[in-house]
Amino acid sequence: MSKGFFENLYIDEVTKQMLLAVIEKKRKWERLKKNAIFLQLVAFSGFTSFFIYVLVDLVVPSGTWAAFVQAFFGKTVHLYILLWLFTSYWAGLYYKRKCDKAEEEFHSLRCEIIQKSTDLWKEEQQWKERHKLFELMKKEYDINLYYENS
Repeated sequence: MSKGFFENLYIDEVTKQMLLAVIEKKRKWERLKKNAIFLQLVAFSGFTSFFIYVLVDLVVPSGTWAAFVQAFFGKTVHLYILLWLFTSYWAGLYYKRKCDKAEEEFHSLRCEIIQKSTDLWKEEQQWKERHKLFELMKKEYDINLYYENS
């Protein structure tokens, strides 16, 4: 967001900082959301591929439970793959929790801006012009400052 963007919108420094903070929190939330989805897809596809491999190459040819266990633990690469899969699953959960926290922080700040809008745009000219800012925030950053429940 450029400095000139704020010049024509009749807002004070506090409001500018709050708007910049809500934009940054939105970006952080979106970045964490992408990371979480990516790691969840990696873990899911990895577990699925490994399950199919184990089923087709180890379970079916083995015939017995003991032969399967011996074939599975006979190669240490299977344990490394499992370690990698569980690590990617854990990382996906970790980023999901961070994503949820970032989303909560974003929505909290967004709602605070909405609730304090009468204090942030005190002058009549500011109040009349705020819809331009709200429309721009919605268009450019997909941040709704009109209603809390969105």
